Amino acid sequence: MKKRKKASLTLEAAMILPVYMAALLALVSLLLMNLTAMRIQADLLNMSEELAVSLADGCHISVGQIEDRLKDMLTDEDLKFIDKGKDGIDMSGSVIREGEYINLHLSCDLVPLTGFFGILRVPFSRGCLTHIWCGYEKPYFPDEEIVYITNDSEVYHRDRECSHIRLTVRATSPDEVTYLRNRSGGRYRPCSLCHSRLSDGRLYVAVEGDRYHNTLTCSGLKRTVRAVRISQVTDRRPCSRCGR
Repeated sequence: MKKRKKASLTLEAAMILPVYMAALLALVSLLLMNLTAMRIQADLLNMSEELAVSLADGCHISVGQIEDRLKDMLTDEDLKFIDKGKDGIDMSGSVIREGEYINLHLSCDLVPLTGFFGILRVPFSRGCLTHIWCGYEKPYFPDEEIVYITNDSEVYHRDRECSHIRLTVRATSPDEVTYLRNRSGGRYRPCSLCHSRLSDGRLYVAVEGDRYHNTLTCSGLKRTVRAVRISQVTDRRPCSRCGR
């Protein structure tokens, strides 16, 4: 009788132990997959911050080059948990709008170490939206003056609210714009960027500008302002309004 009980317990243990070990291995794999997902997200964030600075300096890069650089950042340990390794990473949904923002998007399938016969795949998707670097904040360099510049100007400004860089935009009509005058007393002419015409209906002008526009999104109505250290603007002269 005792021998039968021992044999029964041994048989039960032999049946339960593989199931227990498989469940334990699955749990460990899921935890490691989660760590891999966290590292991928950190790499995506670091890549976005790096691009924000390099694109502000005038560099150009394609989405394909970004994908290749991110793949090189991943370790062999992380690639074990990505289905098809580097070939399983897709960043085609990423968008780079020069002068404005970087929207990186990565998707892939994560798999456990065992693979579970190719059945278990966990879809993984992460995005990161970052604005292009537009200058330092004042406390960043407390011992040096921070001034403000635009990409298309030869002067620097000490006041962020200077009217030369902070535009005042108003809506107007074709009839009104013909006799409207800007702050300097000059007339408004059609914008060559948005191809505005007097027949466009509602128009938009900047009090400091000399063009009228048919849309508020025209780049002629925007100013890309960067805060930089004064030692970086040796080739620019001070603004006649706020630079004294």
